[in-house]
Amino acid sequence: MKTKNQIELTASVVARRNRTMRMAYSVTRRTREVSIRMAMGANRSQVRNLFFRHGVRLIVNGLILGVVLAIAAGHYIESLLFGVAPADPWIFAAVVLTLGAVGGIACLLPARRAARIDPMEALRYE
Repeated sequence: MKTKNQIELTASVVARRNRTMRMAYSVTRRTREVSIRMAMGANRSQVRNLFFRHGVRLIVNGLILGVVLAIAAGHYIESLLFGVAPADPWIFAAVVLTLGAVGGIACLLPARRAARIDPMEALRYE
């Protein structure tokens, strides 16, 4: 049981790191756009929300697709399961909440970084 929990924790950390790195790459790639937006009058909260909404949209789409595929796969292998329901709503709710929270944190960190970009410095070095 202890090994299973360690594997789950490791998988969660790797998934969070992957999302954070993808969002950080997106922020780095769009630095010039963010600088121009801020130079034109966008405030820091608007820039942060732009990246956060983008990340949350990806997470929600992934969660919906994952739940649909998990239900379909559960019905497909139902004959192989013994004493376990293929679509337990409590398990699905726990997984969606956990992955949603981890994904939200993973999107918030790069979004905060994007909001701290100094437009003059970024445009000067581009």
